[in-house]
Formats: sequence, structure tokens, C-alpha cells
Amino acid sequence: MKSSTSILVGSLLLFLSAQQLPAPILEENPTPAPEPSAKPKAKRVIEPKRERTATPSRAAPTPTPAPSKKFAGTWSGIMPEVPWGNVPTELIVNEDETTMEWRESGKSKAGITKANLNGGTLSARFPIGFTTAVWFVSPHADGITADIRMTAFMNDDQAVFRRTSP
Repeated sequence: MKSSTSILVGSLLLFLSAQQLPAPILEENPTPAPEPSAKPKAKRVIEPKRERTATPSRAAPTPTPAPSKKFAGTWSGIMPEVPWGNVPTELIVNEDETTMEWRESGKSKAGITKANLNGGTLSARFPIGFTTAVWFVSPHADGITADIRMTAFMNDDQAVFRRTSP
């Protein structure tokens, strides 16, 4: 028993006294990356002076047309809603495209709130009861029709609405 204990202790001491090897050394590339060569400067050409005339040499700038409002106007259509069925609806976006109004035809329920632009879609959140209805307007290229999406409790519905007023 003594010999096996002494062999075990001796082996343990041998393993503990062994030194660990250092980590491998990686050398960086001693040559620096080549710098881009400088482009030659363009030569300056001096043109002869021209005589001034009474007529202006430049045409008057033409006014650029103001960009049309993509979302502004009244969007009308029929939205399938749970549990009410097909509901005639109007979404009215103001001229600045900063607010949206929601009206359901034949009902006193209406709301107006701030609109948010995200890419090609304008959205607005309308709190109703214990939930919130979110309406999304994504106009088509024709500017007359738009994909309308409404999300709310138990609803995620889509329809195509028409712009009835600019």
C-alpha cells in the first residue's frame, strides 16, 4: 500500500511541477500597406474674357412644381371587420399629412389622431374601448387607390380604398 501511495504522490508532484508552454507567437506583416498614389491635378484653363451684352446669357429658372401629397385626402372603402361584417369607412388625412381621421358611415363613432409616416405607409393609432385600432394607408402608384390595413383586437383586415377627394 505504501508503494502505491508513494507512486501516486510522486506522479502528482511530477505533473504539478511541469511548466506550461507559452502561447504561439504570431508575427504581424512587417511591410505596410501601399498608399494610394496621388492623382495629378487638373490643369487650369484660362478662357479669354468675353464682352458683356445687355441680354442675360442665362435663362430664367423655371419654378419646380411642389411635390404632390401622397396621402392627403379622403380615402373611402368597405372594411371587413370582426364581428360587425363589412363596414363602410372613411379615412381622412389632412393636407400636411400629420393627422388622420377615422369615420364609419352611419355611426357616430369617429376619431382623429396623429399620423406616422414609415416609408410608403402612413399609419395612425385610434384608442377604442379596451383596445387600439391601427390603420395603415399605402397608396398605389396611380394615386387614386390604396391598400388599407386595419389591426385591432381579433382583426387584421385589408381592403382597397379609393381617394374620393384630394
